[in-house]
Order: sequence, then C-alpha cells, then structure tokens
Amino acid sequence: MKENGLLEVIAAHRTMEDLDKILKKDKDYQEALVEEQAASDQMEDLEFTEEQKKVVDRVITAYNHCGAVYGAAAYRFGMEDSVRLLKELGEIA
Repeated sequence: MKENGLLEVIAAHRTMEDLDKILKKDKDYQEALVEEQAASDQMEDLEFTEEQKKVVDRVITAYNHCGAVYGAAAYRFGMEDSVRLLKELGEIA
C-alpha cells in the first residue's frame, strides 16, 4: 500500500482519535492499565540504579514499539482485506 494513501489516512484517524474514545470505555483495557500501574509500582519498589532503570526502559520501549508496529500493520492488512472483499462482492468499484 502506498504511503499516505486513503487507507493509511483512515487507519491513522481511527487509531489515533476514535480508538482513544473506545478504550476509555473498554473494561479489558482499563483493567490492563491498572495491571500496568501495579507492575510499574512493583518495579519502583526494587530500587534499581539509574543505569538499570534505563536498561529496563529500553527493553520495555522496544517491546511496546514492536507491538505497536505489528498492530498498525495488522490493522492496515485488515482494512486492505475489507476493501478487497467489498470489491469482490461488487459493493465498491
């Protein structure tokens, strides 16, 4: 898919604006946030050195980035499949 194409624009809008509204009401996501905070609090209790905190931060950041890139690609892939299916069904030109 070409960069900044229509699907890319839709995906960006849906994931950056609409998703935030949905997640505020999503019970599973809200529970995950609570769990995330509890884990963060536990890590703070370990009293890591600044160097150790930076290493842990880099690892967590890398995991989060990888998951975000994967999720964005999966979303775009699903959008492309939807368009392809609608074309096959004759719903769009």
